[in-house]
Amino acid sequence: MKFFTKIFLVLIVGMLSLALVAPAVAQEKMTMDEYKAELAAAQQREATAKAEIAKLDAEIAQLQADIASTDQQTTSTWDEIYAMLGTDRAGVEAYRNQMRSLEGDVDAMMALSPEELYKRRAEIEQLQARLDEMKTSNIAKLTEMMDWIATLEGKLAQLRSKVASYQPSYDQYTVVRGDYLWKISGKQEIYGDPYQWMRIFSFNREMIKDANLIYPDQNFKIHRGEGSDEFYVVKKGDYLAKIAGSAMGGPTTWMKIYEANKDIIGENRNMIYPYTVLRVPK
Repeated sequence: MKFFTKIFLVLIVGMLSLALVAPAVAQEKMTMDEYKAELAAAQQREATAKAEIAKLDAEIAQLQADIASTDQQTTSTWDEIYAMLGTDRAGVEAYRNQMRSLEGDVDAMMALSPEELYKRRAEIEQLQARLDEMKTSNIAKLTEMMDWIATLEGKLAQLRSKVASYQPSYDQYTVVRGDYLWKISGKQEIYGDPYQWMRIFSFNREMIKDANLIYPDQNFKIHRGEGSDEFYVVKKGDYLAKIAGSAMGGPTTWMKIYEANKDIIGENRNMIYPYTVLRVPK
């Protein structure tokens, strides 16, 4: 094995030696005239390449000058347009930043659920008011801004559509000084009927521990009973078995309703009051 290894190394060394000697042999065979001819040809190619490079550099310089001139003309034209609108570049950029801010607020609302949008529907109108104010500026006449405004109008329309499609189960009411449940229930924007005070009391059972004690700035949920089968408003003549039959499909399930509403019904399961809002267990 060692013998063959030595032979292999000798062959490798021999091949390398031939590779190094071959160019030398080839060079020795080139005459001086041939060398001068090759050198002259290489020098000519170099000169031609340098001339071509110089030509291209000149063309590039001319193009850069043309671009700079065009940019200057474009800038001047836009400055004239801005002046006709009663503004300048700084004014347009400030307007653009306001549009970005407004779009960010609109997009944040777009990410909300229909229920959350319903609660914050007043904010949608505030966003619309901001956009309407932006539209009064002459800058809004720029094509860029007209397209931007149209996009935001479309998004606001989508937000209103979501709100309109949502069936709320409750509104909100903030208690003011001098309020009491009977008085709140009698307000036209609430129920227009003071006898429905029990509806407010039972629907806000986590917040109201004593029907005679409510406080300014408390936020009560005003039950509307639309779009949800999670609640049932007691009517005159109702009793648990009857409610269970209509709300849960079987009168024998009345105990489930009682257990879910024990905190508001109390120990006497046979005594429930009209306008009480009961939870309907699933």
